[in-house]
Amino acid sequence: MDIKKLKYFLAVVDEGSITSAAKKIPIAQPALTRQIRLLEEGLGTRLLDRNHKGVVLTRAGTFLYDNAVRLVADVDNVARKTKAISDGHIDSLSIGITTIHPYIPSISELISRFRTQHPNTRLSLESMLSGPQTTAILQGNIDAGILFIEPDDEPQLDTLPIGTFRMAVITRRHPGLLDNPPTSLRDFAGAPFICFHRSSTPGSYDRIDQYFHNAGITPHIVQECHDDITIRGLVATGMGYAIMPSILAKGDDNLVAYELDDLPIYSPLMLAWRKGDKSAGIESLCHVAMSVNLLTNNLA
Repeated sequence: MDIKKLKYFLAVVDEGSITSAAKKIPIAQPALTRQIRLLEEGLGTRLLDRNHKGVVLTRAGTFLYDNAVRLVADVDNVARKTKAISDGHIDSLSIGITTIHPYIPSISELISRFRTQHPNTRLSLESMLSGPQTTAILQGNIDAGILFIEPDDEPQLDTLPIGTFRMAVITRRHPGLLDNPPTSLRDFAGAPFICFHRSSTPGSYDRIDQYFHNAGITPHIVQECHDDITIRGLVATGMGYAIMPSILAKGDDNLVAYELDDLPIYSPLMLAWRKGDKSAGIESLCHVAMSVNLLTNNLA
């Protein structure tokens, strides 16, 4: 059982089929099928059941998948840190940062302080949304992330709260899409909305959807996107409304944020890492994060 076969196996499970995994890796489909078969033969057990929809894990396959995620992450982490040492660094730390970090100055302060206090640690940054960050942390592609997530959203992560941001309905200020300033979500019945794909921020997506349900309306979604900046840009053109952190409208005369009583969502910004995997680098990052006063001015 080698690490390459395990990575192929994880890709097949994550993509749901050998065909999709072969395109993503990329590798020829017959070659990928053979690698999975060799893995099964080496372990002496069937890992996947095939059907017309794709693949389904067997009981043995489920056990291997749960452990392979950790094993592959550990191997990749060791390789990354070995390369850092060979380049003259004592340690390395790769972290994800939210795509709206330019609107949160304290994140830049956190990164700057860490670099100053730990000059021998090679720090690499990856800008991505919360959903992809979670996946990247669990798969070992990054060590930690600064993302919007509720503490209970992902049980396989440990978290440190570093900020809280009020969510609001954001729209272009002039000309507005409504005749009068809204006072509740019900005022947006039938109004065009721009939102994330659920895969981008699943926890936030579900909470917002619940508040629409509570208001007795179904949002009229005219466009789905994968990142905050694209959504913000489309809102600025007047295409529709979006529910996002109200901080995204501050300092922009073309945008206005409506914080509504029946949308009482405060989105927590977390420093997150894989549960039980708090390395010295992550420990240092936590200490710096606690010294940077992210919380003071974030509550809208």
